[in-house]
Amino acid sequence: MQALVKSYHWVIQPLLVIFILVFGFVGAMGFTMFKEEPRETTRASYSPLVQVVNTEAGAQQIRVTGNGTLQARTRINIVPQVGGRVTYIHPDLRAGGAFKADDVLIAIEAIDYQLALTQREADVAAAQTTLVLETAEAQAAREEWRALNPGKPLPTLVGRQPQITEAEAELKAAKARLEQARLDLQRTELRMPFDGRVVTATVDIGEVVAANQSVGVVYSSERFEIPIPLEIDQLAWIDLPDQASGREGSRARVQVRIGDREHTIPARVIRVESELESLSRFARVVVGLEAGDIPAALRQKVIPGLFVDVSIASRELQEVTALPRVTLRQGGLLWIVEDGQLRYLQPDIVYRSAKEIFVRDIAPGTRVVMSGLDVVTEGMRVQIAGDS
Repeated sequence: MQALVKSYHWVIQPLLVIFILVFGFVGAMGFTMFKEEPRETTRASYSPLVQVVNTEAGAQQIRVTGNGTLQARTRINIVPQVGGRVTYIHPDLRAGGAFKADDVLIAIEAIDYQLALTQREADVAAAQTTLVLETAEAQAAREEWRALNPGKPLPTLVGRQPQITEAEAELKAAKARLEQARLDLQRTELRMPFDGRVVTATVDIGEVVAANQSVGVVYSSERFEIPIPLEIDQLAWIDLPDQASGREGSRARVQVRIGDREHTIPARVIRVESELESLSRFARVVVGLEAGDIPAALRQKVIPGLFVDVSIASRELQEVTALPRVTLRQGGLLWIVEDGQLRYLQPDIVYRSAKEIFVRDIAPGTRVVMSGLDVVTEGMRVQIAGDS
């Protein structure tokens, strides 16, 4: 038994180890000989799809754009200059009502002012009579003095010159009071010198109003203004009116949206306000709008407070290219496509608006990228939308 154990340790066990090693080596060689070769694959390159605009140089009309709120050029309080009981009001003297120039808006009871006018007329007649009497008495006194004192100078009191002067002054005062009474009588009817609309009215027939008491607010519907905030550099592109040279302000277009329709109304720059806005540091250019340029169907709808867009025409530039504002990238660069590769271009920008930029010295037919890309490197390949 001991001999059998010795033979296992010295003969059989080594043979088993050798057999396992040979079997593992043969198996490994077999796997290596019969394994499948890996297939070769081609790595796809990243070429994003972009939209471009082809450039074309030519004459371009520069338009300065902005927006603002329509305002009435003339807006005043209704203030009667005399007091009394209201006997008449205009049928449309209500918020939103319209009236014509010289229409009677309010009439105040006139009887007191008619009586005052009659009294002042009587005062003038009495003053004229007094002056005539004083003049006649002075003439008689002068003749009597000359008869009794020939060759002697006439004393002032004998000639009644102070009395005549006083009578003349009283006549002037009486005439002034008469004119005031006539004015007061005219002012019992309150009118406006323009076509307009009523903002508020706080008076009715039978009410007693005092002189200089505000009873409502109206505005002129003949002219409107639109203050437009613009950057100070944009003023260089706008012509301001000059009375000395007869030059008119730049023409403008006012875009009014009512419902789902947009209407264009011609206008003109009339002035620039004298101060910059304190916070934004913008200048305020005022565009004037005449009621006669507003279509008749819109005149009741184009009212103060309406928010409008304004486009102001400037001079025409030659040999410039207009591009969408979205083509301008950070740092004032353009992305262009040359031979399927993206390049950077630093343009000479003449003017920038909210929607467009105008550039010089860019070759016609240059393809400028409009699309946005997350990752951009100069020289990267791109595909142009629409190209085969």
